[in-house]
Amino acid sequence: MHIVLLGGADPRFLGGSARARNTRVAERIRATVSTPATLLPDVPGPVILVPPGVALTTALFADERFVRITRELQHTWADSTDGGAVAVVDGAAALGLGRDPAALAALPHRAVGGGAHAIDTAANRRRAARAVLLATGKASDGWVSRTLNRPVSRACSRAALFCGMSATGASIVTLLLGLLCAWTASQPGYVPLVVTGVLFQIASILDGVDGEIARATLTESASGARVDTIVDQVTYLACFAGAMVGWVRETGGTLPITIAAITGIALVLSLLRAGRFVSAHATNASFVFVDKAVRRAAADTGRLPLRLAAASFTLLRRDLFALIFLAASLTGVRVLMPALILAGIAIANLTFSVFSPELVAAAGRERADSALSQARSQPSHV
Repeated sequence: MHIVLLGGADPRFLGGSARARNTRVAERIRATVSTPATLLPDVPGPVILVPPGVALTTALFADERFVRITRELQHTWADSTDGGAVAVVDGAAALGLGRDPAALAALPHRAVGGGAHAIDTAANRRRAARAVLLATGKASDGWVSRTLNRPVSRACSRAALFCGMSATGASIVTLLLGLLCAWTASQPGYVPLVVTGVLFQIASILDGVDGEIARATLTESASGARVDTIVDQVTYLACFAGAMVGWVRETGGTLPITIAAITGIALVLSLLRAGRFVSAHATNASFVFVDKAVRRAAADTGRLPLRLAAASFTLLRRDLFALIFLAASLTGVRVLMPALILAGIAIANLTFSVFSPELVAAAGRERADSALSQARSQPSHV
């Protein structure tokens, strides 16, 4: 398939060039990109002519009606329910129509599904940005993320994109907030403890911004996933260290120091263990894969201990754990912080140790299903 980006104004969309984003969409579906000036006269197959006031998404090329139009190679406009329209023609007519706006405008129109957004006006760009960000949620999102965190993080992502912030920049902001949370946790007293819980909850919400920006702008990468994972783990460790320092300063004595040291070592070793599992079996660096593997093992085997472990891992998800952490901070009982962390460490390591074969097998099936899903999501006509 060939995608021709027609000349004209290049509006900013989602913090960058709409033309550049459309090029990334074309690359994502493995299409050839050109302009009317560079289009060859004997291009075979369907050619998609994209006006400058339209932002593409990969959903368009998986739409059944759009696929049917491209296979029929009828000269027509494909009108998306998202307000945008692209012209579908064959290679022989593409060169002339791409350089003749009057002839192009005279083509008939046919309705298709979503996937092409009108961005020719400020109102349309706002509407399109909202729709694209709504599609950035992940299938692995829990109830807390879908219901509470995502609406807030999407609003933050939209503001960040308006300011031209990249996904890496959003990760840095989250890291700085996590370090501020750690410093606050190290201060004795009830108020700093409550502020710690609030900041940790905010950091949990903002943790989704970098991924939303990357998915909205089609700039996802393996290095970006690693940065996100590193930020997550540094935030966890820093906040734990701060909470332990605050506990020691508030209570004094050697017992808190001993418990803090044991918990810290156990936490680092547990993160390294989970990291090795992810590195060996996952398709990216996200620790969410651990939760997926546990759930898959529980579903595939039906064993009650694994089902209980899967339920326990739900409590360890960052979105829900942040709410639990906030609730614990409101009590003013500092010892609840290391208790929560130790409970999570115990559950995770017990699951890894007892059910290692089941988890490895489930991870393999999860990875195979992910690869199959990606293959099926590719447009069938490309």
